[in-house]
Amino acid sequence: MGIGWIFLIQASPVAGQEPSDGFESIASVAFQPEILKEPIVSHEGYFQLTWELVGTPDFNGSFRVAELVDFNGEGSSDGQRATGSSAEEAEKGAAERVVYEGSLPTAFVSGLSDGTYHYHVEALDANGRVIAVSEVPATVQVLHWPMWQATLLLAIGAIVFLAVIIVIVRGTWMHRLVNAEVEPNDRSSEEPTEGNRS
Repeated sequence: MGIGWIFLIQASPVAGQEPSDGFESIASVAFQPEILKEPIVSHEGYFQLTWELVGTPDFNGSFRVAELVDFNGEGSSDGQRATGSSAEEAEKGAAERVVYEGSLPTAFVSGLSDGTYHYHVEALDANGRVIAVSEVPATVQVLHWPMWQATLLLAIGAIVFLAVIIVIVRGTWMHRLVNAEVEPNDRSSEEPTEGNRS
C-alpha cells in the first residue's frame, strides 16, 4: 500500500503546476540600442530588426516579433495573424500582428505602407512558453520616396536605355555599311586589268 501512495502523490496535478506569480525570469530580451535611440526611417518599406537575449546561455527556444497594432492609435491592420499577447493587453484592446517567428535574433520586415509602426519581441522556451518580453518597443517610420521622384528616375532610366539601344543599332549599321564599301573595292583590285592579261 505504501507504493500506491507514492504513485498517487507523483501523479497528482500539484506536482506539475506552473511557477507562482512571484517567480521572476532571469532572461531578458531587448532590441539593439541603436534601434531604440531613434526611430528607424525606411524609404523603401523594408527594414531589419535585431535583438539580444541575455540571461540564458544555452537558449534553444525561439523568438516572436509582433507589431503592436493599436499602439497609441497607430499601426497596421493589413493581414497576417492578430492576437492579444497577454490577458492585460486583450482587455485593453491592444492587438498584435506577428511578423516573425524563428530561432534567429533578427527579423526582416517588408511590404509596409507609409506610417509609424511599433514592434516588440518575445523569447519562447522549447515548450513555447514566453520567458522574456522586450520592455521598450522598436519604432519604425516608413516614408516612401515621393511619386514625382520615382517618375523622374524612371524617365531618366528609359532615356538612358533608349540611348544605349540607338548607339548599338547605329554602330551595327555603320559597321555593315563600311564592310559593304570595302568588299567591292577588294574584288576590283583582284580582277586583272586589260594590260595585265596574258
